[in-house]
Amino acid sequence: MQADYLTGGSHAVGDRVAPTKITTSESFKMAILNKSQTEKQNKDYWRTSELLINDALKLLNIKSFDTDVCCSNESVKINNATCYITESDNALESNLWFLSGNPSNTSFCNPPFSKKWEFFQKAVEQVNKWKNQVLMVLPYTPVTKAWHDNIHGQNCIIYVPDGRYQYLLPNGKKSANSCNFETCLVLIVPFKCGNVIINYKRGYCD
Repeated sequence: MQADYLTGGSHAVGDRVAPTKITTSESFKMAILNKSQTEKQNKDYWRTSELLINDALKLLNIKSFDTDVCCSNESVKINNATCYITESDNALESNLWFLSGNPSNTSFCNPPFSKKWEFFQKAVEQVNKWKNQVLMVLPYTPVTKAWHDNIHGQNCIIYVPDGRYQYLLPNGKKSANSCNFETCLVLIVPFKCGNVIINYKRGYCD
């Protein structure tokens, strides 16, 4: 079904001006596109819930992380990290994701959603170079090509929760809805183990 002529643009035809014709379906597609782009931008700045952080620390039997490598700015660094790398510092170009002499040899990475696999490959590079560990928060999509191309063949311990975590909005408030995909914690390690999967229950630390 097409809408009548809509205002908002026109083309000259001889001495007359004919309004631009936009169909209802085109308007709908534009709205969906704008919504999708906004959601994509928001996903890049979703923050990590305290429940996920506490579960991760308990699963790894550590008290804190070395470096939070993906915080947009200092004010949103996770509380359980000694150091941080901000968006302006660009962790993808950093040569060191770890502090020397830090008793915790595990850094934390909840990457921007649109660059998750770039950060995964950078994490693998850092782990192999410095022989430390990186725990990443990633969508659990084992049947996808992207998962196969990136995760398979790497040395990772994959912690799979019993349900979805609720992420925080960029302003720190809880979202009205949980994310629409499953989440897992991927520990990239400097020793040979292939892909190891461990299932766990959220609230493990309680």
